[in-house]
Amino acid sequence: MAAIRGERAHAQFRGFTPAERDSLVQALGPKITVQESPWDCLSLVAINHERKPFDDRRVRRALTLALDRWEASKNLSRIAVVREVGGIQVPGTPWATPTLELEKLAGYGRDIQKARAEARRLLREAGVPEGFSFTFKNRGIPMPYEPVGIWLIDQWRQIGLNVKQEVVEAAAMVSVLRRGDFEVASDAQCSFVVEPDIDVAKFQSAGIADNNYGRYKDPMLDDLFLKQARALDPEERKRHLRAFEKRLLDEEAHYIYTLQWHRIVAHSAKVRGWTITPSHFLNQQLDGVWLAE
Repeated sequence: MAAIRGERAHAQFRGFTPAERDSLVQALGPKITVQESPWDCLSLVAINHERKPFDDRRVRRALTLALDRWEASKNLSRIAVVREVGGIQVPGTPWATPTLELEKLAGYGRDIQKARAEARRLLREAGVPEGFSFTFKNRGIPMPYEPVGIWLIDQWRQIGLNVKQEVVEAAAMVSVLRRGDFEVASDAQCSFVVEPDIDVAKFQSAGIADNNYGRYKDPMLDDLFLKQARALDPEERKRHLRAFEKRLLDEEAHYIYTLQWHRIVAHSAKVRGWTITPSHFLNQQLDGVWLAE
């Protein structure tokens, strides 16, 4: 940020926050170019099915019902690299769930008071006492894990849960997830192509997907994954994807989706020939990029 503002560097290609973008534009005016794109990355919550009471789908559903994603989209998008409310595919892309369909899933409705009342009912039914405490392990990278983690803890507090955050050094986080050394933890899914076979493969059963940190086995979900992958008709594939999404996020609440990331690249206006993509893994060979003087 400082290097680009001081014109000592031309670009940082991963992404900037909205505030950093605005600061650079204000400081450099026509000397800066901003490119933005939906980002094929999203912030997830992994729920360890081997730890009680999270082996109970009622508890997992309560955790997702507590989240006001629509309000978060408005507010967190001002301070963090998250924006769209989405399901299992990047919003606005061919396999994405239409908003009206998305709103039917647990935690995606517009009536947050109704959703939180249902969350409290489910917790009571599952025998979880008011004020139940657990630890949320969060990845030690400030953006966007810190603001998303703070938001999650606040949302869960509003259904009577007492959540403590433990920040894990970034290099150690994957080992923590793989060992199952957590109750509830931050996770992310970033891909190099907006394609269901790649974007949702991690949600297959443990043993099939080695990065399924929920540690669950769900043969029905595995079957739906194969059906959507093998479908030749686009409409048939969409039906299987919607069923996969409903089972993953609603019926079993195996994982929690929060918000889709939003990529903002502000670079020197001298940089030419580079076009933003939905993935920071792509278009980085830079052989077609030049500096205009």
